[in-house]
Amino acid sequence: MILKDDIEHLKNLARVEFDEKETETLAKDLNSILGYMEILKEADISEVLEMTHAVEEKNVMRPDETKDALASSRDDVVGAFPESTNEYLKVKAIL
Repeated sequence: MILKDDIEHLKNLARVEFDEKETETLAKDLNSILGYMEILKEADISEVLEMTHAVEEKNVMRPDETKDALASSRDDVVGAFPESTNEYLKVKAIL
């Protein structure tokens, strides 16, 4: 059971400020949550399998296949580019 002293201690640790009414409301809410947790502890979960994921789907991966990056010759690629200098491709500045 959560007491007002516990709430005051938590309030000081969290460095938050609230009045006496909010302290009482918070104590009531926390006790309600803890009461619900006690109810959940009584549930029989012996037949329930452990879960590692919420859904059973797995990633679908395609097989790795190697391909030539440039099917054409280097000269064809440089020649097809809009601007080039000494076999280097020129691009516009980004900045």
